[in-house]
Amino acid sequence: MSKLFLKLIPIVFLLFNVGCSKDKNENSAVEPDAIEDIVNDTTVNKVKLFWLYLHHEEIPDALIKTEAPRRDLIVMNAWFHEYIKKFKSANPEIKTLVYKDLTSTRSYAVEEGLDNEYLPTGVGFKYADENHPEWFLIDENNNRLEYTGYPEHWQMDVGNTAYQQLWAKQVVDELVANEWDGVLMDNAIYILDTYHENVFPKDYESNEAFQQAYESILSTIYKRLKVDNKIGVANVTDTRLHPGVWESYMQHLDGGLDEWWLVFSNGNYLSDYTEGFIPQISEVVTNEAEHKITLVQPHSSLSDEQGFYYAFASYWLVNDGNTYFSEQEITDAYNKPSPWREEYTWNFGKADAPYFQIESGVYRRDFSQAIVLVNANETGTISLSLDSIYLNEKGEEVTSITLKGLHGSVLRKLSEE
Repeated sequence: MSKLFLKLIPIVFLLFNVGCSKDKNENSAVEPDAIEDIVNDTTVNKVKLFWLYLHHEEIPDALIKTEAPRRDLIVMNAWFHEYIKKFKSANPEIKTLVYKDLTSTRSYAVEEGLDNEYLPTGVGFKYADENHPEWFLIDENNNRLEYTGYPEHWQMDVGNTAYQQLWAKQVVDELVANEWDGVLMDNAIYILDTYHENVFPKDYESNEAFQQAYESILSTIYKRLKVDNKIGVANVTDTRLHPGVWESYMQHLDGGLDEWWLVFSNGNYLSDYTEGFIPQISEVVTNEAEHKITLVQPHSSLSDEQGFYYAFASYWLVNDGNTYFSEQEITDAYNKPSPWREEYTWNFGKADAPYFQIESGVYRRDFSQAIVLVNANETGTISLSLDSIYLNEKGEEVTSITLKGLHGSVLRKLSEE
């Protein structure tokens, strides 16, 4: 992204006792809770956190004891099913999902001529290679398609009905046998040359046809999951660039993961443009309306205060209780849990209404115990006067705030006592 050119504009007054700005979700003015509602509100509304643990090392019992109560959802590889009881013992409410790649089979998961008992995929390489070679996706020269950068990941034809049925049966049987709550399906993709740029599968002529194949397998799996009341979540990252894909895939899922959400690295943040900020946070709005799960993962770090608050405030713009948050500084480093922050203990209370945009262009949402503000413009500094005293992120009492471009803020209301 280009450098931020910050320009000071006149102070904009926020009158929180009277909602006078146009609400772009509801097309009407928003009236915040009356003071008596705020005083009597006892809603506990804290961030939900997830942990992607996809390494091979054992998880120490001490780490489980510490982190399980802090996390609301964990994803692990299939061979770590013995940890389910430990996590559930420390936190009976935690959701446990097994990782399975939807799109590939892995030839490295073969030992002594047999597929491993617990696979990172739904179908074993050895079985498919010997019994169903037609399940492997091939290019125009009839070569099997291998993921670039990921050796021994072989792409499969997800549109093949027999492959779909075996994938669904084997994975759901495993969920039931090992008492997983559900499955995270990686790589619900939608572009023909994903993982092999400019090399296209032989039997698909368009991205639309490819997407129909993915909708078909997701539908098959979803029906099988529901028989045993299991959860199906898929990694559907970057669909902000392809309007309609997120919504069409979510018809056959209980939720989705966006692996690159708003913050791509320190100093590299998604701004407000046609395929930017609003399309990405709208994924959450879509899912919350249907009470579906969304896992959002900004790539911020402890040293990147701006990136954290930009993502954290944006999370609260759209979270209604079904959205889970996790920072990930390093790409694919799914080992340690995301850093624990004091902000995760803050109680936001009851949301007054959906987010809306005030005249300055700042996005805002009111809660009974907090206010969140996001300036998603790449340039421009906006100063706001507040109607009373609030606590900023550092615990300082403030009556005004200045938001630079691509910044977010969480302001907590003072106790009424």
